[in-house]
Amino acid sequence: MKLKQIGFFCLFFAFAKANYAQTTLEAFTTADNLTLEGWFFKPLNEDYKLTLFSLNEAIVEYNTEETTFVSYNVIGHNVWKGFGPVVGARILEGRGSALAGIQWAKASEKFLITTNFTTEVRDNPFYELYILAQYKFPIDEKISFFSQLQNSTNFNNDRHDFSFQRLRVGISWKKYQVGAGLNTFQFGDDWDFEIDPGIFVRVEF
Repeated sequence: MKLKQIGFFCLFFAFAKANYAQTTLEAFTTADNLTLEGWFFKPLNEDYKLTLFSLNEAIVEYNTEETTFVSYNVIGHNVWKGFGPVVGARILEGRGSALAGIQWAKASEKFLITTNFTTEVRDNPFYELYILAQYKFPIDEKISFFSQLQNSTNFNNDRHDFSFQRLRVGISWKKYQVGAGLNTFQFGDDWDFEIDPGIFVRVEF
């Protein structure tokens, strides 16, 4: 395991928590790998018109101990009812790219949805449609139902590169969530399909 990357991941989210952002940390394990994922949402002004959304993950393969690190960070401006422009950066497989695009977000006590459509700022860019959705409701006074879906679709003008979906279903108690999950992947123009079931543990700050 590449300890520098894992250490950076932990320090990054310790910093996020210390700066009073809404922060989520998750460990998801399958038969083949461990995914450590963290994301945080931080308003940059009092009326929430300017916000920072950051999604970062480290994927550790059990057999080889190889670690892949991904970082996705965008600043959004709410112009009208959750719609507005975003700018940011992404690090994927060691390559950094500046991003620009549009977003829509909406939240209540029971649900959260945020969508970003971004393009790399370079020649022959890749585009990404990213969606994060959560739904919760109380089961009793202490326990709630928890569900979350992520989708990322990446493509350019010539081909589909890759897509993934991450489904989580479980229960929530205080600031903790546990349950079952499913990661699915599609690669290339043929959309070659992979599926990885597993279990997850999460904590929200």
